[in-house]
Formats: sequence, structure tokens, C-alpha cells
Amino acid sequence: LLHGETLYVADIAGRVMAFNAASGEPLWRVALDTRLSGGPGAGQGLLLVAGEKARLIALDRETGEQRWATTICSETVATPVVSGQTVLVQCVDGRLMALGAADGHAIWTYQRVPPALSLRGTASPQVVGERVLAGFADGSLVALNLASGELLWESAIAIPRGRNDLERMVDVDGRFVVADGVVYVVSYQGRVAALSLQGGRFIWSREMSSHTGVALQGDQLYVGDEAGRVWCLDRRTGATLWRQDALSGRTLSPLAVTATVVSLVDDGGEAYWLDARDGHVLARQGLARSWAYFHYVWEDEDGDRPRPDHAVSTYPQISGERLYIRDNSGALIAYRLRTQQDGAGS
Repeated sequence: LLHGETLYVADIAGRVMAFNAASGEPLWRVALDTRLSGGPGAGQGLLLVAGEKARLIALDRETGEQRWATTICSETVATPVVSGQTVLVQCVDGRLMALGAADGHAIWTYQRVPPALSLRGTASPQVVGERVLAGFADGSLVALNLASGELLWESAIAIPRGRNDLERMVDVDGRFVVADGVVYVVSYQGRVAALSLQGGRFIWSREMSSHTGVALQGDQLYVGDEAGRVWCLDRRTGATLWRQDALSGRTLSPLAVTATVVSLVDDGGEAYWLDARDGHVLARQGLARSWAYFHYVWEDEDGDRPRPDHAVSTYPQISGERLYIRDNSGALIAYRLRTQQDGAGS
């Protein structure tokens, strides 16, 4: 998580760490007495992480000292979201909880019945004004009143079809984007769509399957699909502007985009930089190799390093000319994004 000039990371073993985003210098590190499943999220001076046993833990963002901890409805693998004095947590049992940021007390809960089978993942909610937007494993996107949890509208991004539970999975698990009163969202085994923020009305939609969500830059909407293809769509109509098939057959990380570059990592730990204008490959680099601006790897107290897993499941972060990637073994890598004048894309 990039928040201001500080980069926060957490791992499943319960370790949470803060870095100076510019230099990679570690600022603080704490080891919690629980394994973690979700986070970190930040706001109101807090850093929030979720423990595996349905616990939400709030740390001081500057020091890592624990402020409070509370029990939530179930396990969460999503990033907690802070809006004003409210913390929002989406759990794997189909419930979305609103908690008080001061001490974690429950304010309201919204629930949808989850399907028999779903992907291992949950989209993080988003707050837009007085609305909370949330995607669910039944293929729906809903808008709720932030103060009360009242349902304002719901839209079916995907409708379950098929003869078995596997074929009927339609999770809305990836990041969705809101811009200029329009919500852009994609589901697994469903469609990518643009909806009005006001009432959830479809502006356009087209068949597509993705569990990593969408990225928006200017008038271009980017999606990495389940087949390993990267799409660039016109955000106004959904029409294809370009499609890159060079990574077909691979599992892709979520996308990070700038005005000129689309960045992603495949399941073998190979990082790619695509030209945002036409999708051609500008550069590629294995995460295991030392091309990075800085590179940090977790070590246990006895100096042991985790087994390498260079696939990426978390969202890459971009700040200015720096791109931050964290692989599944916990290695944190920062790259400098070069301009076209530098002769390379990254």
C-alpha cells in the first residue's frame, strides 16, 4: 500500500513494515501474534490489517504500535478501506461491515448470500461521496448509503450460467474504478461494463472474464483477462482500441498504468511494460534479476528467506516515475519508469 511517501507491506506470517517510498529505507517493522489474510489499508492515522481468525487490527501509521483490535464477521482477504471516521471491511462470507475508526465498534452490516463455490478473493469496497460501492461473489455490484448501510441500487455484472458450481462462478473480485459519475467493473466469467454511479444503469457492457479488475487512464480502460490477454478499451463505448496476445495462456497480475506505460507481471515472475498507445512490448524483466531501483526481501529472525514465488497477486503501485511490485514470496521491488526519451519503457 502506497500512502503519501510511505509504502506499507504485510505478510501472511503477521509481519508489517513501513518503508520510505523514495529510498526504500525501512522506517519500522512489527511482528503481530497472528497470521494475516488482508490489508494493509490506511486512513485517519491508522494502518489496518486483518487476521486469519476474523480479527481486524489497527496500528499507528507512524510507529506500528497497536491502537485497537476487534472481531469482524469472518475472514477477509480484501484491503480495509477508511472514509472519514468509518472503516469498511468486506468478508468472505458475503458481508460488508462498517466500523468506527476510533475503536472498531460496529456501525452496520450488509449481507448477500454467497454462492456454493467462489474464487479465493474479495474486491475491496470503494467510497464515492456518501455512497459505498461493493462487488460480491454472486456477480453483483451494489451501492449503499455510507452512514446507514441502506441499499441504494444493485446491478448484475454477471449472471451465473452452467451445469455445475464451477461453471457458475461469477465473482466480482477485482478492483473497479469510478470516474466522472461512471463505474467501470469486470467480473469473472461475466462481462466488463460501464454503469452510472447515480442509479447503476448500464451504459455499455461486453463479455469478458477477469478476476483482477480494471485500470483507467484518460479515455482508455485496461483489462487483463483470464486467457492472459491485455485489452485496451474506449471507456466511452467499450470498443477495442488494441489487444496484446503475447502473454496468452499465462496468469497475469493486476495492471498498473500511466499515460504511456501498462505494467504487469505473469505467473512466472516476468515483468512486462507495454506501450499504452498500441500495446506493443517495450521491455520485460524477470523479478528475480537485479534491474530494480530498490529490492527488499523479508528475512526471518534467523536470516532465513522465504521460498521464491515471483508471481504477483497484489496490486502494483505507481507514484510519479516509480513502480512498486511485491511478489508472492514477499519480495518488494521498485522500478523507475523511464520516459520514451530514455529509449525504453521501464
